[in-house]
Amino acid sequence: MKIRLEQIRQARQIHGGTFNMLAAAIGVRLSRTPIPGAALRRKVFTMIYGGKYGALDESELEKPLDQFRSVNELFTRAVRPELRPLPDTTEHFLSPVDGTVQDIGRIENDLIMTIKGIPYTLESLCPETDISPFSEGHFAILFLSPRDCHRVFTPAEGQLQQLVHVPGHRLLVHPPYQRSEFPVFSLNERLVMQLDTALGKCLLIMVAGWGVGHITHPFRIGRRFSPRRVSVTKLDTPRPMKRAEWIATFELGSTVILITETNRISSVLAERDQKVRFGQPLFDTVSMVPSR
Repeated sequence: MKIRLEQIRQARQIHGGTFNMLAAAIGVRLSRTPIPGAALRRKVFTMIYGGKYGALDESELEKPLDQFRSVNELFTRAVRPELRPLPDTTEHFLSPVDGTVQDIGRIENDLIMTIKGIPYTLESLCPETDISPFSEGHFAILFLSPRDCHRVFTPAEGQLQQLVHVPGHRLLVHPPYQRSEFPVFSLNERLVMQLDTALGKCLLIMVAGWGVGHITHPFRIGRRFSPRRVSVTKLDTPRPMKRAEWIATFELGSTVILITETNRISSVLAERDQKVRFGQPLFDTVSMVPSR
């Protein structure tokens, strides 16, 4: 009950009162509803993007703004691929999203300490997951604003091995609202995806925030997640994934955490509060010499 009340308090605060919070909640419910007519669509979209969220960069859109049929379709849009060129070298872990680096650094003894002073153990973030490969790895916490593309992409070429869905709350993931009393990344609903890549194992954790209706995939994963208990999906046949391939989508906004395997990172290529785009290098990796 305490967490639920905090969730409501945060939502009222960010929306400027109870009425605006309820209006926003109704908007989320109606986000999939088709909007008739190009003129009305543009009017609705420019009302959303132009106030506190800022205007969209329409030059990045895959199609004209007024051709998106609903708010959800616009939120889950793609970006024109030529605007997200990949580096020639394959020795980097790439950003999996368009977003802002909330925090980035080294994991020490299974513990992530954020700039907000909130400690997270790997076990608290990733239940039902073998965390032993990551105890001294690196992490990047990436916040997606409502203006960002809400698709998530692979940070390296590899294979998707397992998905763990953890039911939970919908506290705000916006950095100013995070409090040590309510460790949002271990309290909120989230999806933990494990990939084995040529650069080492990694985890992609999608943390749902206020207003997130669904986490979806562009391919079938073979099961539906339970809203009441942790669901583990081990793929019988691991799914090959290319570098920067679309792997999942937030229907509305949230946060992604990238965790890399121990002893794989040689340098960090981004910093706190930096704006990044998917496909941009986050970590340089150690060259692995094949054993003889």
